[in-house]
Amino acid sequence: MKHACQAIVLCMWAVLGILAPADVLAASLGDPVAILTEIKPGQGEVRVKAAAAADWKAPLPLLSLRAGDQVRATGNATAVLMFTGGQGVVTVAAGNSPYTVQAQAAPPASGGGRTQGLVANVSRILAGKKKELTYVPLAVRGVRQPPLLLSPREGKLLGPPVLEWAGSDRLRYLVRVLGPQGLVWEQGNLPRAPLPYPAAAPPLLPGIPYRWELEVRDFTPQRGLFTILRPEEIVTVRESLSDLAPSALSGYPKNTVILMRAGFLFEQELYAEARKELQAAIAADPDEPNLHLMLGHVYERTGLKELAAEEFDEAQFLSSRTP
Repeated sequence: MKHACQAIVLCMWAVLGILAPADVLAASLGDPVAILTEIKPGQGEVRVKAAAAADWKAPLPLLSLRAGDQVRATGNATAVLMFTGGQGVVTVAAGNSPYTVQAQAAPPASGGGRTQGLVANVSRILAGKKKELTYVPLAVRGVRQPPLLLSPREGKLLGPPVLEWAGSDRLRYLVRVLGPQGLVWEQGNLPRAPLPYPAAAPPLLPGIPYRWELEVRDFTPQRGLFTILRPEEIVTVRESLSDLAPSALSGYPKNTVILMRAGFLFEQELYAEARKELQAAIAADPDEPNLHLMLGHVYERTGLKELAAEEFDEAQFLSSRTP
């Protein structure tokens, strides 16, 4: 179990690393050895300095750090660094600042080809992180906004969907689910509220692509896609999530564990599950910028560009603010 946890943590670090914007990840020379997973300025501030740089700068979330980079916290501020290869975390506070990042001991050489494959995959992912995030300005909101599908929009599910959308509370909505053979289920005169797929409705089969539609008067219908995983796939996912539970990752702070779980779900195309975990974590800790950044990537991947831009802006604001 210990080696399985290390392998999963290694994979999660790779996923989180690729999701950070390219300009955020640009730092000193050499391979990254850690990633900044939590930033809590409190009444102080968190700053980073690349090994070859002269100035301290405000970090952006999920910043990759290389050997020789430094992290500094003042006042009651703290920052959490997660090391690559499942080699644990360190919390930087005023008492151990400035903290100089160094590569940790290599993980045990057990696990055979699986571990070697994960390491190779990490290298490929890190080499492909050159991605620019650009967004058009947010649209000016008018009086009548069309409804917006929130979840599921695409990807996979661990079970029957909970259908969610944004729109006016004064309208009534019609929802239908369609499969390869046509209509499966529909219901009308619905208020705007999360709608679990009814247990009494025809069962949705695993591995089959479904489409759900949202209709409301005077607006174009909205459509989303989803597929429910097969039972054996669900077992595998749940085993991995069990290995990524706080009880299995002793010493890892709560928000860092949430980021790893969300990164894993994102990689598995379980976007609805990743969104749910991140939203719950943000409700408990709305000032953690890394959570907002990760949620922004979920929204971006599912085509919710405006919501993604809002989360990215919030992440940048929270990570760079001063007391």
